Amino acid sequence: MLMVLLITTSCSKNESDFEPNANAEVQQSLQTMLDQILTDYKAKYPDYPGGMALKVVAKKGSFFVSSGMDAGITEKIHFRAASNTKTFTSTAILLLAQQGKLNVNAKITDLIPGTQSTYVPLTPDYQIPFRDSITISQLLHHRAGVFDVSNDKIPDTISVQVPYKGLDYIPYIEEQDPTHTFTFDEMVGVAATCRLFYFAPGASYHYSNTGYSILGKIIERVSGQSYQQFVMEHIVQPMGLTNTTFPYLGTELQIPSPFARGYVYMYDTLVETTESNISANVAEGNMITTPEDLSKFLRALIQGNGVLLPYWVNNVMLAPPAGSTPGSWYGCGINHALNLGYGHNGAHEGYLSRMVTDPEVDFTAVVFTNAWNMTNGMASIADQLYFLLDESCYRAKVIVQ
Repeated sequence: MLMVLLITTSCSKNESDFEPNANAEVQQSLQTMLDQILTDYKAKYPDYPGGMALKVVAKKGSFFVSSGMDAGITEKIHFRAASNTKTFTSTAILLLAQQGKLNVNAKITDLIPGTQSTYVPLTPDYQIPFRDSITISQLLHHRAGVFDVSNDKIPDTISVQVPYKGLDYIPYIEEQDPTHTFTFDEMVGVAATCRLFYFAPGASYHYSNTGYSILGKIIERVSGQSYQQFVMEHIVQPMGLTNTTFPYLGTELQIPSPFARGYVYMYDTLVETTESNISANVAEGNMITTPEDLSKFLRALIQGNGVLLPYWVNNVMLAPPAGSTPGSWYGCGINHALNLGYGHNGAHEGYLSRMVTDPEVDFTAVVFTNAWNMTNGMASIADQLYFLLDESCYRAKVIVQ
C-alpha cells in the first residue's frame, strides 16, 4: 500500500512546473467568477472595503486572480493567514513523531523519548484541569477540552480572584502594554490559574487556540529549538516557501512588502488593522504568508511530497477521529469539507482566508479577503467565510476540472 502511494505521488507535478496563466480561458473564467462573487456581496454591503485574491493550482495549470484590490498585485502578496498556522504546527508535531522523537498518543505529562523531561513542564502554568489525562493527539484534534483563552472571555463566575475576571484576556493586557510579548506559559497559565476547561479529555470537540499553544510548547521541548526556528528550518525552508514567516515578539507589528492592508468594518466605521501584535497566537495563528507559498505547502504536504511521508499524511493527519461527522470533520490540524477537500481557514482582525486541496483530482486553492465585516457581529464573519471564501473555492474547482 505504501509503495503504491509513493509511486502515485511521485508522478505529480510541482507547482513550479506550471506556467502562471497557462490557460487564458480558465484564467478569464476564474476572474469573472471572483468579480461576480465580490459584486454580489457588495450589493448587500455597499461600503464593504475589502477585496479578494485567489490562487488555484490544478491539472490545467497555475492561476492567480484578484478583485477589488490594488492593481498589479500578484500571488506574492502577503497577508495574515491566522489559524492556517495550525496545519504547520500539526505538521511539526507529526514530523517529530516521524523522526521517533515524539509519540502522538502519549499523555502530555509522559516523558519525552530518551529523556527525563515531560512533554509539558510540571509547573503551575501547565496545571490545567485534567492535565494528566490529556494526550498530544487530543490536542491536535481539539478534543482535549482545553479552555480557549484567545477566543473566550474569562467567566465572571470563577472563584479565583484575577484582575481580568469577566474580560477578554488579550485585550486586557494590550490595553496596558500594546507591544506586550505573550508566551505559551502565559496563555496556558491563564487557563490553569482560572481552572477553566470545557469537558474531560476525549468527551467531545471544542476548537481551542490554547490547546495549540500547548503543542507549540511541546515542539520546543522536544526539538530544543524555538517554535519559529523549528518550523522555519524543518518545514518552511525544505518546502521552498520563500515568503512565509512566523513573528513572535509583541513589537513585530508589520507585514513584509508587498502586503494587503487589513480592515475591520462595523456600523459605518472603518478601522485599519494591518499592524498587529500577534505574539498571543504563536503556533495557532501567527503566520504571515502569500497565496503562492500557502498553496505550494498544502498541495505538496497532502500529496505526500512535503516533509511528511505518505503514511503520516494519510494514516494520521487525515484520519477522521472517532465520532466524526461523515464528510466533514477535523483531523490533525486540518479539516475535511465534503466535495471540496482538505484544508483550514483563518481569521485574524482584518483578514479571512481559506486553503483547500483535493489530491484525487489535483485541485488546490488559497483565497483571502482583507476586511472583516462586523455589521452583524460574528454572524457576518461566518457569512464571509462561506459566501466569499468557500464559495469561490467550490466554483473554482468546477472551472478548472
